[in-house]
Amino acid sequence: KGQHIALYIIMWLSFVQGLVCMSLNFISAEAAYVAHPRFITKTPKSLHRSKHAVNTSPASVRTTQLHMSMDLVDPSYNLAIGAFGVGLAGGFLEDIRKPDGDKLPTAKVFGGLALVFTIFSLFLTFQTTTLRFGFDDDSFSLVKNDGSSLGENVVVGGENKWGYSSFKNWDFLPSADFPILVYFREDQTPVENREEAPIVVDDLEGQVHFFPAIANSKQLKEGFLKYQCTRIEK
Repeated sequence: KGQHIALYIIMWLSFVQGLVCMSLNFISAEAAYVAHPRFITKTPKSLHRSKHAVNTSPASVRTTQLHMSMDLVDPSYNLAIGAFGVGLAGGFLEDIRKPDGDKLPTAKVFGGLALVFTIFSLFLTFQTTTLRFGFDDDSFSLVKNDGSSLGENVVVGGENKWGYSSFKNWDFLPSADFPILVYFREDQTPVENREEAPIVVDDLEGQVHFFPAIANSKQLKEGFLKYQCTRIEK
């Protein structure tokens, strides 16, 4: 019984962490708006400027006037919350008992499912809080939440920044309405550094990238379309 209680506590802590992170993001954004109203144009549009941005965008985006232009996509905790929900459901199903008080034969399966998805939800919450997708004048980037560089890509090397002209295809998996992964293929990565991907979406040349959908998919799609990133229509 004590193990069940501990598992449920971990699940609820991950959920509370997600809520706290979302609140902190909202509060920090509002604080910046109040503190620097002359530098920010706040509208209901999607993309907004990072803390390293210049005020060169149209009035349809939120901007902060500093020294480097980049539109940061808003974070989305939907994936983290969904993973937490699966873990929570697994925890409850693991504890279902027969009339004689014994657990069902599926208890270990559901218990393992609960543990895996709870840990995964914590990982996604951390990623969503600390990382951002960004669009500047000529490139798509994966950066820190303040717009600064993540450094070299650990898989294929080079900066986590890809020119729009290098795009061969992009998409959301399994769909834009239910995004779990953000996919794109580019030919900027040198051939000798390219790695095979476990999921095949197309048979084009270039390096494949998959990222968890930790950002607003609508805004990502708007950015890809705005900067005319090549896409193969299905």
